[in-house]
Amino acid sequence: MRVLVVSESSLEQTNGVSGSIRHILDRFAGRGFDARVIAPGPAPQDGTVAGYPVEEVPSFPIQRFNVAVTTKSSVIRDILDGPKPDVIHVAAPISKLGHAALIAGDEMHVPTVAIYQTDVAQYARRFAREAVTGEKGVEGTAPAAGATDGSAGAWPRHTKWLRRIGKAAGEQAERIVADRIARMHNLATMTLAPTDDARRRLETFGVDPDLIRLWGRGVDTALFSPARAADPRTRAWRREWSGDGRLPVVGYVGRLAPEKQVERLAALDGLRMRLVVVGGGVSEPELRERLPHAVFTGMLHGRELADAYAALDVFVHTGAEETFGQTIQEAMASGLPVVAPASGGPLDLVDEGVTGLLFDPHDEDDDDLRDGVARLIGDGSLRRSMGAAGLKAVQGRTWPAMVDRLIDYYHLAMELRMAQDG
Repeated sequence: MRVLVVSESSLEQTNGVSGSIRHILDRFAGRGFDARVIAPGPAPQDGTVAGYPVEEVPSFPIQRFNVAVTTKSSVIRDILDGPKPDVIHVAAPISKLGHAALIAGDEMHVPTVAIYQTDVAQYARRFAREAVTGEKGVEGTAPAAGATDGSAGAWPRHTKWLRRIGKAAGEQAERIVADRIARMHNLATMTLAPTDDARRRLETFGVDPDLIRLWGRGVDTALFSPARAADPRTRAWRREWSGDGRLPVVGYVGRLAPEKQVERLAALDGLRMRLVVVGGGVSEPELRERLPHAVFTGMLHGRELADAYAALDVFVHTGAEETFGQTIQEAMASGLPVVAPASGGPLDLVDEGVTGLLFDPHDEDDDDLRDGVARLIGDGSLRRSMGAAGLKAVQGRTWPAMVDRLIDYYHLAMELRMAQDG
């Protein structure tokens, strides 16, 4: 099978889009597929991923992401310059590159499979609101007691009318982006949504329900495993972070960016535990001020990342705007109980009271988050039972299994396109 993969994200960036593509291409290589990749720069140093060539298109940065400036479907056709693909896989279409790929597919009578991975509409809502009000944080939450300046964690004083304008600006931005998402995905032969919540959200945007199928993400259960607790590095970190076993270790893993809402972890201050933050990003300086007692490891990958998970007792996911939540699956594969917001992807991934605890994402003081963590760090038996249940739940979600399902969807898209062309 010949597959053209078009990514809206540079494969050199660390995020869910690029990570999924790398896993998919690894499995394509094992199956002998012929694949090519088109993505914004920078391209990998050797110009390939999993042995497949990566064609770099011009891009410019917006909100820390490189957005492609390709505007014409002819650019996609010129890059191919040979046998046309059997299917075009378009990852997270939102910019001109994704649009060009979808149009090119239609012009070449090639089925297109669009992957919905990022809730850009939610991001647009928050960015627009913050641009007007200057306030940072979860919409609708109150500022910290006594906070009146613009420092980390403080909300500036604003009049009610300015907040109303900010709210209206956010809602308008969300509608504009939602309309664009719907137009994009309605051009595709098929759209794959990661969760039921994401499917429903796409439908509210205006995406044709008949075009949507469910396709989650895989997790490397060989890499992320409770067995890594015996690794020397894991044991060393465990001793260091827990104070030789005196404290339970609570951890967050992910990018340190405003949309990840990592500042919520400040609600855990005063609990008898050690907080570990694994990741890096633009919010790190602010978060170091907000979380002065936390351990910051920086970005970790591969075995180092797996060892860090294995050194934790409880995993906390803070972002309420996730379409999926890959780190939740990695934590579950590592045998950890999860505390996550009752919103977006976590609703499908976390079985409340069985594999973890869900907290109210609109709780102004994050008391619900704090209570969930406190409950788990105070009950070792509950931690172990939830961790075991989570481990069992992800056993069927391996990347080979998920890529098999993806290929089945490719074949279905090919059938749908043939029927469409008559």
